Amino acid sequence: MKRISVVLLVGLLLSGCVTLRQGGGTVSFTDSWALLPFINNTETPYAAERAEAITAALLYTHGVQKLERTVTETAKGDDHLGLDRGELKQKAALEAAKLKKVRYAIAGTVNEWRYKVGLDGEPVAGFTLQVIELPEEKVVWSGVAGKSGWSRDAVSAVAQQVLDSLIGDLKKAAETNTK
Repeated sequence: MKRISVVLLVGLLLSGCVTLRQGGGTVSFTDSWALLPFINNTETPYAAERAEAITAALLYTHGVQKLERTVTETAKGDDHLGLDRGELKQKAALEAAKLKKVRYAIAGTVNEWRYKVGLDGEPVAGFTLQVIELPEEKVVWSGVAGKSGWSRDAVSAVAQQVLDSLIGDLKKAAETNTK
């Protein structure tokens, strides 16, 4: 009985953990940054825009001083079939950021933004982030993370925790590589 309790306790603790993989390069939070439109790989409308807003706020919180919110209009008819999840906007924004001579662009993908099906309906959020050095378009850092929260948590709160973890690790990598 004691063994089952320990297994259940460990299972509960692990269910709220963030899974994170990252690769590092050198970045500077004092240089100019552009936040590119996120790609929405979910069935949740506006999940990408919600994640962008959270990411912008967290980048400022972690010390990015010059953040360009690159907004572009895609040509009419580009997403007429509804198949574009944001790739066209992201690509156009990357080109606009290069023209503005921005040093780093941060691109993201929303992989999960939902409540799990079940009695408790736990919130789940998952993202990938990439920092791209311009104008070469060299990926200098990337990370992926996801988290399942508790049944009383909001998806946006879980998303904020995941994105904060990713950006915090980006900042740690930047500080480590500059020493």
